[in-house]
Amino acid sequence: MAKTNNRWLYSTGMLASMITVATFSGFINFYYIDILKLSPILIGQAMLIYGIYNAINDPLLGQISDRYRSKHGTRVPFIKYGMIPFVIAFALLWLPQTTWFGGNQTALFAYFVVSILLFDGLYTLVFLNWTALYPELYRTEKERNEVSAIRQIFGIVGNIIGFATPPILAALMGWRAMGILFAVISLLALYLSIKYVKEEPIYEAKEGLPFGVALKETLRNKAFLIYVIAAFFLQFTFVFMQAVLPFYVKYVLKVGSLEQSLVLGTVFISALLFVFGWSKVSNKKGAKWTMLTCIVLFALSLIPYWFADSFLSGLIVAVLNGVGLAGLMILIDVMLADVIDVDQLKTGQRREGMYFGMNALIIRLGISIQGPLLGYILTKSGYVADAIEQSATAILGLKVALVVIPIIALILSFIVFSFYPLDKKAVVKIKEQLKKDVAS
Repeated sequence: MAKTNNRWLYSTGMLASMITVATFSGFINFYYIDILKLSPILIGQAMLIYGIYNAINDPLLGQISDRYRSKHGTRVPFIKYGMIPFVIAFALLWLPQTTWFGGNQTALFAYFVVSILLFDGLYTLVFLNWTALYPELYRTEKERNEVSAIRQIFGIVGNIIGFATPPILAALMGWRAMGILFAVISLLALYLSIKYVKEEPIYEAKEGLPFGVALKETLRNKAFLIYVIAAFFLQFTFVFMQAVLPFYVKYVLKVGSLEQSLVLGTVFISALLFVFGWSKVSNKKGAKWTMLTCIVLFALSLIPYWFADSFLSGLIVAVLNGVGLAGLMILIDVMLADVIDVDQLKTGQRREGMYFGMNALIIRLGISIQGPLLGYILTKSGYVADAIEQSATAILGLKVALVVIPIIALILSFIVFSFYPLDKKAVVKIKEQLKKDVAS
């Protein structure tokens, strides 16, 4: 068990997570395809390698975290000693310049594969453990909704920095300097997030489950299986849209770097206005009901992207996106924390590491799929890297990628989440049973 008396400081870790993830998800394809001219097909192949790597890396690191014991705690040591290598790995992603490797696609491909695997492995090491602290620190539904809202405030700020500012910063200082700047900010945020976290020995005194047993128990948790399938479609929507939007804003809306940043940032600025509102709705109606409502609202808000053709129209659509997005961002971790509580009732163990590891695997699978899918769409639609103007078929391809594919994924997420068994009444019963177990 862990504790901290400062919810806001703990939540600063979300700033580091979202700055790095938003920059990676939103611009890694754009940087290597449109700027460095790496083939979209090779990008897709790299992402497949990335997905296979994560199939092993994420659950394994989760299990190691659950079983690790030291006088300094279970989760905090991984964060403390992993955060500096992590931010260095992030900066390395943006190091290559157009003159590197003499135009050799194979060499650039090799660098890309090694750098994304290094970045992702260290990201998992640090943020799997940071996220696993959340359900340990905050046990009641009210606490989790409130802290999740605070975390998402930092997350939204991180998304604004990582998703909206790169076009401007790259124009002013270059991609390399931008990567270093974001690395420094992320390191400071991580340091603050664990400064006052103290892990207690209550659960640390127990030996964790063996890997095979732990994996089996995780996959036998019905609530988790439903959650993770629905969350996959949701997370795929997020990462795919983040990858597509820089291309869409540049070539469909036809705006400069400042306007690109404003459109991309408006999505998250709008979401910031609705975070605490959705937190209150979730406290009253339950996470499941609120999640389903937000999926519908977010899906409907994507339709106008098909018709947007200017900076102003893109800005209006971005504002609409934020309404449903705010709720989705809050609830994804709240629902997983409830799933972990169910597991504790069954196994008598707190196994945040394994669950967040398996969840991280699903998120990375979404990234792995979006790479080949986006590469296929760009290639087949006739996209030309850094062209002044794209063809009509390339524009159509970008609209399909931003509207049709995400809406299909959201519909599938809604259908699966409708079977999620932990409605408000079920969650209340679980919390009551956990209190009895702790008291006994």
